[in-house]
Formats: sequence, structure tokens, C-alpha cells
Amino acid sequence: MNIWIKLALVLPPFLLLGGCWDRTELNDLSVITALAFDKAENNMIQATAQIIIPQNQSGSGMMGGGGSGGGTAKKTSINTEKGINIADALSKLQQKTPRKLFWGQCKIFIFSESLAKEGIRKQFDFLVRHPQPRERAYMFVSKGKAADSLEVFPSIERSSSDALRKLSDLKVGFRVTLEQLSMMLRGDSQSAALPIVKILPLKKSSGPLQTIPYMMGIAIFNKDTMVGELSGKVTRGVMWVRNEIEEYTVTYKTDDMEGLVSLNPVKAKVKLIPQIIGDQWTMTIKVKTHGDIVQNSTVLNPMNPELLVLLDKAFAKDVKERIQLAVNEVQHKWEVDVFEFAKEFHRKYPKQWEKDKKNWKEIFPKVAVKIEVEAHILRPGLINSPAGVPKEEVKE
Repeated sequence: MNIWIKLALVLPPFLLLGGCWDRTELNDLSVITALAFDKAENNMIQATAQIIIPQNQSGSGMMGGGGSGGGTAKKTSINTEKGINIADALSKLQQKTPRKLFWGQCKIFIFSESLAKEGIRKQFDFLVRHPQPRERAYMFVSKGKAADSLEVFPSIERSSSDALRKLSDLKVGFRVTLEQLSMMLRGDSQSAALPIVKILPLKKSSGPLQTIPYMMGIAIFNKDTMVGELSGKVTRGVMWVRNEIEEYTVTYKTDDMEGLVSLNPVKAKVKLIPQIIGDQWTMTIKVKTHGDIVQNSTVLNPMNPELLVLLDKAFAKDVKERIQLAVNEVQHKWEVDVFEFAKEFHRKYPKQWEKDKKNWKEIFPKVAVKIEVEAHILRPGLINSPAGVPKEEVKE
């Protein structure tokens, strides 16, 4: 009995010693930072992977993004293969890559506009089914070829994927993760929206391909098919409705005075209030927002309470117009519920929703939308009166 007790105490530590038998060394991996998907001939898919070049990640005399020439070194390489679907294309890509493809750092997925207009469901299935893609990776649609966005080299970032990731993290535009897109496509609205990627034109002083991709506007999807796109201005209105405005700058003019007022940071809380009375579906958008003055080119002194009320009203009017512009285009031109009104109606009226959800595509354009905005300026900035304006011209 004593022997068995001793064996029971001694053997478990030895069993743990084999924990590294199946390890994969970093030197055996090809680290993917971004993937782009384009249409190819004969209904094939072209998959383009941006892969880190390990030996160029550090060292003196190397600039952040690299370029072709000028003493700089590229930080990433671009590998491309075609297949009947994404799985097939990546399988062929692995056959031509001497290291195992590793997805742990892949935070960017880009669909080309032409591919998105044919539908992304079949290709998207691979991303959510495969165990390696990260659910927090950002999703995009590109103007033109998706691969082009990976082949540019930013001067201050390691790669174009890093530039897109950091722009998304800054929340300067619309952003959607893999997980969020999956929820959109399976949600009550049966619609989705993805930020559009464009490439900044080259500057005269830049080297070949030394520029960055950036986000401007959004692509809107009916189910999994791209049906249109919204401009940057309309995109801001969509972000207001979806309660995604953070650290945003708003510039507006007052009705009675020349000049502009800019506020930053503008923060907002938005509440959607659905209501069904008879056959009329109504959505009230309640917005509470505030910001600080960072530039005032009017002659108004915001320290005067009466004038501050005028500035607040102008601020509220501007926000309401931005939202109304987005509502008009999304609801009446494209008739695609990227606002996710359906989710709010489902939540408040579950029985009514179950009855009418099959008719949501016809109901959505007829929903009456009411917009209520409460806007306030909290601080005038470091000075009170407009700078550079003679005291006698300032409206106190």
C-alpha cells in the first residue's frame, strides 16, 4: 500500500513534463497581419495575405513603414493565391509558404467592392467557422481591389494593416468587428454596414507606394449583399443614431452671425424609443450631447448666458440636420435598416414583431421618425471672448 501511495505522489509531476512536445516555435511561423479578398476570373477568389518580415522589424536606419528604396526596408511582404473559395486559396498559399501561416495577429479583413456586391455570406462563413480568425478583427470594404490596400507602405507605421487598425481604435470613423458583423447579418434587421477603405493619394515627396489606406463612408448591405454606399457626412449621421459618437469634432454656424463654432470633444447619449399605435410604427431618436468650444470665429461671447442659449440651439439644430440627412438617405433611398430599428421594436413589442417581422422590409421605409436633440456647450475653452476681435466688436 505504501508503494502505491508513493507512486501516486511521484508520477503526476512527470506527466506534466511532456507539455511542450507539440510546440511551434516563432521561427516556424508566418505571421499574418491582414487578409484581403478579391474576385478573380472564372468565379474564383483571390486571397492576399500581408505577412511580417521578421528580420526587418528592428534595426538602425529603418523607418516605420518602409518603402522601396531610399535606405528603408519593407516590414511586410504580400503573398497572393487564387482558389474556388477562401479555404482553397489559403490552402494553396500555405503550399508556397515555407512557414506555417499564423492568424493570431491578423486584425484586418478587407472585401473588395465587387466581391461585396455579389454577396459575402459564403466567404464570411469561413471567417466565423475557422478557429483562428479573431472575433475582434476589423472588417472593411475597399474601393477598387482589396489587395491594393495591403500593398502600400505607411511612413510612420509598420504596415498598412497597422494604420487601419489604429485609425479604427481612434474611433475617427465607423468601425465593425468580425463578431459585430456576424451579429448584424443574423439580426432582426437582416442588414449590415462596413466602413469603406480608400487609399490616400501619394504626396510629391513620398516614395513609391508610400501612403496609407483610410476610412471614408460606409457600405450598406441588404442581408449579405452590398447595395450602396454612404458619404462621410451621412456616415456621421448614422453614427449619431447608432450611439457611436465619441471624441468627435462638430463645426456649425449660427443663424444670425457670420463665422463658425467648433466643439471638441463632442460626446453623446442616444436613446431609441419605438412605438406602435394601430398600423403606425414610430421611432423617436432622443439625443443628449455636449462639447467644449475649441474655435469661435463669430463675434459672440459664450460667457453671456443669453448668447450661450443661441449657440446651444444652433448646435442642436446642426446635430438634428445631420441625423435627418442620414435618415432620409438610409430609410427612403436605400431602404436598409442599418440603424437597427428592428431590434428595438422586437425588444419592446415581441408579439407584434413575431407577427410582422416577415414584412419588415416594407414596414421600415414607412416608420415615422421623430428627432429630439438636447445640446449644450460645457466650456468656452481657455479664453472667453473671440480672439483677435476688438472689444467693441464683441457681442456681449
